[in-house]
Amino acid sequence: MTENIQETIREIKKDFRLSMNGVVSTLQRRQGLQYKINFGIEIPRLKSIAEKYPQDKMLAIALWKEDIRECKILATYLLPEEEYSSVAEEWIAETRYTEIADKLAMQVLSKLPDACGKAFRWASQNEDMTAYCGFMTLSHLLRNGYSLNEEEELQLFGMVAGIAETEKGTTLKRCALNALLHYIEADTAREQRLRRALIESGRTGLLGML
Repeated sequence: MTENIQETIREIKKDFRLSMNGVVSTLQRRQGLQYKINFGIEIPRLKSIAEKYPQDKMLAIALWKEDIRECKILATYLLPEEEYSSVAEEWIAETRYTEIADKLAMQVLSKLPDACGKAFRWASQNEDMTAYCGFMTLSHLLRNGYSLNEEEELQLFGMVAGIAETEKGTTLKRCALNALLHYIEADTAREQRLRRALIESGRTGLLGML
């Protein structure tokens, strides 16, 4: 890490200390978010802080390596878009909490080349956080109007139905269902195709969740 990056991170941490929210930090710790440091800074304030600093790959990587909630979120804002592919897989593997996964999916993963194909691959993994990142990426794509082809549509239907039938945690199940809902809510014909596919496959348990 260069001296310039170290100095920039010191400045960023000064901004964090000036903006810290002890109430939010305490609440998040009680919810199980165990960082070395958690300043409890709200997202709008973090976005404002990010605007003060340049987008720089080495700075973003250095911030991500810090076991500090705000550093990891800031890293997703300060990573240049042309570098998203170079860190995506590594950052997914190192993500422990859904809040960070949400930001990673929104700021980085959903903007990757072939983001949809990658999202399906991640969503199909057995590791819950990887699967969560995949479904969250799909949610962002579908909410923003991405249209699936016939094969992708059937794949989404099958994956979400499969998740619903497992003993996976409710957080992952809810994330998968939300991705599906973003898709079918945009077109009633999609919901009709989903219902028909579920009935034909015998996976009717998901129908009551729609």
